Amino acid sequence: MKQVAVVAKGINSFQSAVSKDSDIGKFVNKVDFGQMYLFAYNPKHRDTLPYYDRFPLCLPIEPAVGGFVGMNLHYLSYGLRAQLLGKLIETANDKTLSPDSKMLYNWDMLKNASRFPEVKACTKRYLSNQMQSRFLKVNPQDWKAAIFLPIDDFQKASAAKVHRDSREMIQ
Repeated sequence: MKQVAVVAKGINSFQSAVSKDSDIGKFVNKVDFGQMYLFAYNPKHRDTLPYYDRFPLCLPIEPAVGGFVGMNLHYLSYGLRAQLLGKLIETANDKTLSPDSKMLYNWDMLKNASRFPEVKACTKRYLSNQMQSRFLKVNPQDWKAAIFLPIDDFQKASAAKVHRDSREMIQ
């Protein structure tokens, strides 16, 4: 838990996470699969969505027309985030989570609902032209801490409602 306290000190919003004073990652222009990213997003069909997160904490899964499909961990409660991330880190090329670490998951593996039930509740499609910021690539050694940062920004529903809906979807 000490690692969380060090990384999370002073980070309580998307803006503080991506500020020049934050050292949880670096800005990049495109996603690399097997990594974790923060970014600002404004969904194209936000009027028809029951709710959405303006600042996803995302693990991209695969490319899609006009963007990519990814897992936004904010849709899961903290416990479920930790559970899923733990399973995904088991696939990493480097279990010590060094700067060069990469998770080696793919859609064929993740669609196994018995092993990864959490994936169903947090998988979303992101369109490149709806991105509102560059991607902040989270340092692999900070992945475990990043899932606990209070930086989600759900619109049209509370985080409690989103997490409740996600739990129901998983069960």
